[in-house]
Order: sequence, then structure tokens, then C-alpha cells
Amino acid sequence: MASPSPVKVLQALHTGITVRSLSRAIHLFRDILNLPIQRTAHLCPPVSTVVGHPEAEIDIAIVELPGGHLIELLEYTSPTKTERQEMKPLSWDLGSWHLCLTVENLEDTLRALESDDAAWRQLTAPQTLEKGPNAGRKVVYVRNEDGLTLELFG
Repeated sequence: MASPSPVKVLQALHTGITVRSLSRAIHLFRDILNLPIQRTAHLCPPVSTVVGHPEAEIDIAIVELPGGHLIELLEYTSPTKTERQEMKPLSWDLGSWHLCLTVENLEDTLRALESDDAAWRQLTAPQTLEKGPNAGRKVVYVRNEDGLTLELFG
């Protein structure tokens, strides 16, 4: 039997999401989802170089989710757009991620997203779960033109 690992995770500080437009992402989280923006900042070398690029410059916004977990939204101003790859993995692609949120009213939330300029679309109609701890609840995946994916529970 292998020895237990000496690693002990103390806290999950935040989840970082790179976005095309910080202002558009702030609009989503603050104005549509009604979540508070804790702060915004501009990161430049040497602090920003932790991401692996010697000249990285990043505009960030910190969003607080119910329960206290933080989302760090990052828009890179350097390296230039021509030096970056645009990735839009599908849900089943390796490296794909999504943010799951429980919302008070799923239909109202979907209407608000549909009217947003970021071109949100449902991947399917909302589905009612039949089994498990969320049986009876509706769930849907929505995705915008930047490849950001939300799983919404109502």
C-alpha cells in the first residue's frame, strides 16, 4: 500500500477564467447574474510573469459567488491577440470547463442571457433530472460566442 501523500490543500482561493472582453464579462456577472465585483486591477511584470510570459499584462476583475468562492476574470492586453490561441472546447473536449450556478428562476435567467450582446445560446432545452440528489430540478448548459459555458440549475 502506498504511503499517504504529504500534500494538504488548505483553501481554494479562486478560479481564473481568461476572457476576450473584461467589460463584457463584468456585465455578465454583475449586471445579468447580479454578483458583486470585489475589485479590478491591472497586473504587469514582474507579478504577471507567473503565467509564463515575460511581458504579460492582464486586466482582472474578482467576482464573489454566493458561498464566498471567487472567480478571477482575466483579459490579457499583452501578449498581443496575434500571439494568442483562441480555444473554444466543447463540453466533451479535454481541457473543457464550465461554471455551475443555481439560479432562483431558470426561465428569467435564460431570457436575460438571450438578450445579452454576448450571444448566449442553450445547448439543449432545459432538462428535468429524474434521479440523484437533484431529481426534479431543471438544468441547462448555455454557451456564449467566446466559448464560456455555464451550467444553470433552477
